Amino acid sequence: MATMGALLAIASMNAQQYRLVVEEQGDPTNILTRFTNLDTNANVGTGAFVTRGRLYAQSPSSINTNTMRVRLEGVTGGDAFGRLGIYFGNINRNSNSSYQLPLDRSNNLAPANTGTFAYFGTWVGSGHQFGMRVAGRGQGTFQGGQVYFDAEIRNAPMLNLSSGPSPSQPNLAPYLWGGGNIDPTAFPNIVLNWGSGAITGTRGAINFVQFGNIASPHSDRLILRTTLSITKNGNPFYTDVDQASVDWAAGDGTFAKSISSVGDSYTLTISGDPNGTQYQISLRVQVLHEGYRDNFASLAGTATLYDQTFDQSFTVLVPEPASMIALGTGLVSLLALRRRRK
Repeated sequence: MATMGALLAIASMNAQQYRLVVEEQGDPTNILTRFTNLDTNANVGTGAFVTRGRLYAQSPSSINTNTMRVRLEGVTGGDAFGRLGIYFGNINRNSNSSYQLPLDRSNNLAPANTGTFAYFGTWVGSGHQFGMRVAGRGQGTFQGGQVYFDAEIRNAPMLNLSSGPSPSQPNLAPYLWGGGNIDPTAFPNIVLNWGSGAITGTRGAINFVQFGNIASPHSDRLILRTTLSITKNGNPFYTDVDQASVDWAAGDGTFAKSISSVGDSYTLTISGDPNGTQYQISLRVQVLHEGYRDNFASLAGTATLYDQTFDQSFTVLVPEPASMIALGTGLVSLLALRRRRK
């Protein structure tokens, strides 16, 4: 067995791709081996980067057995968190041929001819290597033996926000006078209610050309969060954070999941505040996507699907008594009349 360490030309690494490297190969005399880029149907040779490729081994007679061991490595692309799904399949072999698919992500082989497909999650920079082995021997003097397997890699799906939220901020209108003031003698306590409204998120399948639509091998979490913050004269006074979440586990093919409205209630007491006290109320509503590797094994990253802040403010102010207002109005009228007489 000869070890082949040389790598051939590397193609573009902008999209999701993998590289096939030959580790061992039997005597290649009268043996045909091809590695085909299935997107172009070109024989690109081992060492090239492809999105989906086919390793094809053929022996012209029963005298020769073509054996090749390869590994897949160096994945590129990925979703926003660098996650991918990679699918392996054997779809053609004769009775004198055999194959071994990947057993794990450490370049180990499964037993020969056990299982037609293998599916793994991986991510950029993981260092994962997937080992495969094929062997082909002819069935007779003039009957060739052949075996091939395919490997295809695609980006994992991200979550999308399909509906919501519809935030509702605290309603100060019933308490206000003069545009932006609240009388602490009339309203010593202010009830604040807020909410986000319900949301629905979606996660599609991975669309493999060779193998069809397959659920993601990674897990995802959709989070709906509200944060109410109150400042008093510019200083932090009160904060309340409420959230709910829904999960897609690895292999979960559910397309859409929903979260009910998130919110809370708080009673703000202003009875002891002097005139001129300033309050600002801020409601922040967020929808977040946490992406995990495998089945919640480790957090791969967080994406923001919605983030909006709603601000309101008011001043604590006791209005002057009605008699004082009337007296002030009368004095102004008398002064105006005296000026006219002069």
